[in-house]
Amino acid sequence: MQLKQSLLFFKTAAVGSALVIMIVSWVLYVQLQQTRELNDRLFMLQTQIQRLLDQEERFLIERQRESLKSIEDLRFAYKDSYSQLLNMLVSHDRDLDLLFKLDEEVKRFTLKYEQLASMQALLGYDKSEGVYGNFRRQAHALQDIAKSTNHPQLEILILELRRREKDFLLRLDPSYLLMHQELLVNTKALIREQFPDKSAQLLSTLKQYDQGFNTYINVLKRQGLDHSQGVRAELHDLKLSIRGHFEVVSKQLFNQSLDKKQQLILACLSVIVFISCCSLFLLYMLNSRISEHIIAISRVLKKVAKHEDFSLRVDIQGEDEIAQIAHYLDDLLAFIETLLDRLTAAQQRLIEEAKMASLGNMVSGFAHELNTPLGVAITSQSLLKEQVETLKKDLESGQLQKHTLTHLINEAETALYLLENNLHRTASLINDFKKVSVQQEYDDVQEFNLKALVEGVFDCYQHELQAPGYHVDLEIPESLILNSYPNVFVQILTYSLNNSIQHGKNKDRTLNIVVSALVVNEYIHVYIKDDGNGIDKELLPVIFEPFITTQRNQGGIGLGLSIIYNLVTQKLKGEVKIQSPAHGGACLHIILANTPFELKEH
Repeated sequence: MQLKQSLLFFKTAAVGSALVIMIVSWVLYVQLQQTRELNDRLFMLQTQIQRLLDQEERFLIERQRESLKSIEDLRFAYKDSYSQLLNMLVSHDRDLDLLFKLDEEVKRFTLKYEQLASMQALLGYDKSEGVYGNFRRQAHALQDIAKSTNHPQLEILILELRRREKDFLLRLDPSYLLMHQELLVNTKALIREQFPDKSAQLLSTLKQYDQGFNTYINVLKRQGLDHSQGVRAELHDLKLSIRGHFEVVSKQLFNQSLDKKQQLILACLSVIVFISCCSLFLLYMLNSRISEHIIAISRVLKKVAKHEDFSLRVDIQGEDEIAQIAHYLDDLLAFIETLLDRLTAAQQRLIEEAKMASLGNMVSGFAHELNTPLGVAITSQSLLKEQVETLKKDLESGQLQKHTLTHLINEAETALYLLENNLHRTASLINDFKKVSVQQEYDDVQEFNLKALVEGVFDCYQHELQAPGYHVDLEIPESLILNSYPNVFVQILTYSLNNSIQHGKNKDRTLNIVVSALVVNEYIHVYIKDDGNGIDKELLPVIFEPFITTQRNQGGIGLGLSIIYNLVTQKLKGEVKIQSPAHGGACLHIILANTPFELKEH
């Protein structure tokens, strides 16, 4: 399979996974919205039910007609909340049995509540209504009759009777009823004993009071004196049942919603996991193929960069895009290898031509320099020959005089002196040239004095470097002995001097050339610098590249600094830099870290 097709399949799987995730997220969001809506509806229904239940407690505490006025509003609010929840559950096809049971419980509660309210209406909502108002009027009438008798004991009994009545109505404690009955019996006995003539009226009023009080008590007991009796007990049981049913309804609805969401999430996760596994498997296969090929390509490129061996090949089999890249890379390496072979051959020819040109310059300078002492020697020899012939003629003619002989001897000594000095100079030049030529011929590691080698090269350039156009300084320790390739140093100096003469010389002023060497931290630093025209800043980044020259129209081929760079970096295993300040001049800085040396004291 082509990588393009594999990647397309992988992208399709990734897009499919993303779409599934988006759809699942949207469905989950809708489910969460439904769950939130369900929660809101349940909370609203719970609130309305709780208000209905609390209204019963409020009614029992206040026992006022105003407490009944809000029951219809609460019932309507409950019906509205119930209807909204019911419609929501019907639209989502939920089980409604428990909800119907809850509604039945609430209806039964409202009926019992209405029954409780009707009992309270029978009792009366204030002091003048119902059973309570009736027996209260009888009690007041009984108190009025007791006051009219002016009998303190009867008044006390009536007051105690009313106090026990109020204690019971306040606390609903049956013990107060017993006390009330005892006081009632005692009051009847006292009336029969102390007021025989008025006993009928008093006992009738007392009976009416007792009947009204008992009726009130009976209604209260039917209502329930506490939550365990009468209608209040039924209402209490209904409240517990309603709360229990509501909890069951809430749990069932939430469990159904949770089960539905879990099934949906499980299904979606299964799809996502399946697509992800397929994508991961495909990604693993793609990664294996691509990584293997890329590692192979990287390994070959690393070896090529490290060893500069362009004969290496990737040799990847296959027809996919990475394999095609590898095939193209193999073709490129083969082309570079061929190109390098051609370039190496061409460069070698150019280097040889540059060497021959450099040697020709050196030989020309040497011949010109050698011509001067030889000319003086020939002139001295001719003068000496003339003096000898003159001496011979004077001697043969007998005209030789002492002063003439003295003069001839002085001139002969001068001529011999000039002849000797110039012959020695000629021998020295020949010896220097012989050393340079021998060093160029035999490229072996040798021990040599760096300063002596530099002086020998400069001697060969004395004709080109004549004052006042040039001034040369050598700042090299006399005792610095190197164990290296003298021919390489000769070539470096030759190319550097040729560059200074050809490019650095300004006709209007003297060109100062300084060659210096010093040892710093076991490193040899060699500087070849001049104060000439300098180098254009645009050329500095590429100055060591082959064929870089500013005098191409004047015969320059631009190989000198390229050859120096190769000699220093490849042959001497060193480092070479070049600087050209803005005010002019150039400095070739050679750093040798792997050249053995010693400083021999004389």
